[in-house]
Amino acid sequence: MTFEKVLEVFQDYLTKDSMYEIVTTSRGYTVLEWDSQLGEWTDAKLCETPQDLADALLDGLASYLEYQITQCSRECTEEDRKQIAAQCQAVAEKLR
Repeated sequence: MTFEKVLEVFQDYLTKDSMYEIVTTSRGYTVLEWDSQLGEWTDAKLCETPQDLADALLDGLASYLEYQITQCSRECTEEDRKQIAAQCQAVAEKLR
């Protein structure tokens, strides 16, 4: 697994979710989290390995999918969680 492979696999998701941005810094790849209500970056995670980057993006993808399903208007159901887990697993499989 390489950083390039991780970014390739998550490209579609990153295009849809404007909350996260991946930047290359002098220390490595960093995931920035944007809060549109506050109008500022609220979190930054340095990803030292491709697996770190993949894990951070899988977490972001799961949150994004939960929001898409519930629109923050209801609790996530067990069926919703299964659907989200299946979609995340499908993405994770592409990394192998």
